[in-house]
Amino acid sequence: MSGRLASVLAVAVVVASAAGCGGGGRSESAVCANGDGGLDNKAFVFVEGPRSGERVLSGFRVTGCSSTFEANVNWRLRARDGHVLAKGFTQGGSQEPGSFAFTVDYPIGARQVGHLEVYEPRVTEEGFPAVKNVVPLVLEP
Repeated sequence: MSGRLASVLAVAVVVASAAGCGGGGRSESAVCANGDGGLDNKAFVFVEGPRSGERVLSGFRVTGCSSTFEANVNWRLRARDGHVLAKGFTQGGSQEPGSFAFTVDYPIGARQVGHLEVYEPRVTEEGFPAVKNVVPLVLEP
């Protein structure tokens, strides 16, 4: 039985890996897996890493999955007092979910809790609010 269970689990891992973003196998990100179609025709931004509460150093890497207008994903890192330490943009998924990754460099003098905001830029005032993911992090100098 345990041999059979191991075989079933191995097949499940292969199938999940092959699913990738939008079922096309374009991403290694688990959060992009869309074998069940649950992410079809949805606007979203998922941050896979770093996780909430992680301690990070300048130059940390952010990974995730998105489906946004024209694949645009904006980001900014805010200090404890709210001012922007760093900002930028990257590309993720558009019509189908797609993975994204970027690096964040920031200047601070003392350890503090900051907030990484990863979001879809607002392109219209109509419809649903733009999607946004906010991750609190411990920023190390």
